[in-house]
Amino acid sequence: MLQRPGLHRPGPGAHRGGRVNREKLAIIFSFIFIFAFNSIDNAIAPLVKPISETFFIPTEKALWLISICTGGTVAALLAGPAILSVFRARKLMLFVLVTMAAAQALFALSYSFGAALFFRAVSGFSAGIVATIMWRLTFHGVSKENFPHMIAVLMSARPLATAIGVPLAGLMAWKMNWQTPVWAIAVLTTVSGLVLYAFFPENADGVAAEKTGILAPYKKALSVPHALFYYSGMTVNRMAYFGFYAFCGLWFDRHYGLNIKSISVALLIIGLAEALINFSTAKIIKRFGHKPTFVASLSISAVLLPLFIFGKLPLTAAVGLITVFMLLDRIYSMALVISIPQMFPSTGDKTAFGSLNTLTAWGAMMLISWFMGKFLGPIGMRGVELFIVLCFFAGSAMLYTVQKRTVFAAPPPAAE
Repeated sequence: MLQRPGLHRPGPGAHRGGRVNREKLAIIFSFIFIFAFNSIDNAIAPLVKPISETFFIPTEKALWLISICTGGTVAALLAGPAILSVFRARKLMLFVLVTMAAAQALFALSYSFGAALFFRAVSGFSAGIVATIMWRLTFHGVSKENFPHMIAVLMSARPLATAIGVPLAGLMAWKMNWQTPVWAIAVLTTVSGLVLYAFFPENADGVAAEKTGILAPYKKALSVPHALFYYSGMTVNRMAYFGFYAFCGLWFDRHYGLNIKSISVALLIIGLAEALINFSTAKIIKRFGHKPTFVASLSISAVLLPLFIFGKLPLTAAVGLITVFMLLDRIYSMALVISIPQMFPSTGDKTAFGSLNTLTAWGAMMLISWFMGKFLGPIGMRGVELFIVLCFFAGSAMLYTVQKRTVFAAPPPAAE
């Protein structure tokens, strides 16, 4: 049987120490594992030019490698809770680990664009199953004292992959070729995944007692008042955030004429600042309060995005505004996550509810990268940039509406 965090009781003495050490190792290698496969997923954007040259395709068509991978991830996230109700998490993780590593290696070896798309889809589906297992591990596999650390892993691994993994992949591709970082990340994925498999906590390894349909856990979670509107707004809002990262390679190339090395340096500056703010967001929210922090960060972002997205500013100013925009994104996103208990007092299946956070991110990246691959040629850069601005304003309005109806409308806590 699965247990909720904090409900399982460790045994005394050495048993407790051994269990805690296994948990800590599982948390550390969960971070490395998530960092690794997110790095290669996000690294495609700055590599679209050399990839398109390899497969003799237009540069915008190379963006399909992002959309089909994220499409596989979305499909796996939808099916993940139901699959975990049938198969034990630890054995399933080993299977998808082998599948993911093989798909990454075969993608690097592909001689046709069709084969590359297929292996990217397989890699994405495997990543989605892994994400579901990570939420199982978070809610049911770690003790109460380690629960915040596992949440921190899930919240920070992806931004750090963007901050560090993507620029490093770009620099490796600039020095050698675009396949080199794919191989390196495939090795890192395999090694970290095998260690995580070895130290996978027993509490997270059971199958659910109740068998459900594929969409049943999500239907239950989304039946909570405002949940469907909130996650729809989050998806649209995320399309602006991931939209920039999806076509940043083309954006820096066409507006500023940067090569892979220069793009990687710019992304390193933006990403490091974004990653570092993750360690301060909770303090910022506590210092200034939830509502002022959320409203201010969202409002300032709305001013900054139209200023830089059209590539009219000098490069230094543009990178500076992009950096601030991404910092603010981390702040209001964290404010939203922290306020989820107030927005949705009952959440149903915790694995499914946690997976919805990942699903909105991957769904947003799938939709926006597909849109760019399909319409960048016909409508041009300006059309795509206008669409990103529209996504931000529409999604942000939806998020603010849910906050206003729930968190902002809640009565203040009674004075002690």
